[in-house]
Order: sequence, then structure tokens, then C-alpha cells
Amino acid sequence: MGRHLREGSGALLVLIAAATLFYSVVSLRARDYIAAVLLIATGLAVLRSGVELLRPSVGE
Repeated sequence: MGRHLREGSGALLVLIAAATLFYSVVSLRARDYIAAVLLIATGLAVLRSGVELLRPSVGE
């Protein structure tokens, strides 16, 4: 059960990070540079945590 929960949480975090990074591109189109930089930093941090959760199941 623990492994499936970790994999599911990791996959969910990767999807959330992808959505956040997509929204940062939308913010760049609207010329809102500060919001885009903050969204990029948040998206990369969430992506890193999702990858850390998926690392044991995928392998290094």
C-alpha cells in the first residue's frame, strides 16, 4: 500500500508541476514577468519533489 501511495503522490505532483509550468508560459504571454518567475520557481520545486517520490520505483 505504501509503494502505491508514494507512486500516486509522485505522479500527481509531476502533473501539478506541469500545469504550473504551463501557466507560467501563459503568464509570460501576458507580460507578467514577476508572476511567471514565481510560477517557474514553484513548478520546478514541485517537479523536483515529485521526481524524488518516484525515484525509488523507477530506479536511478
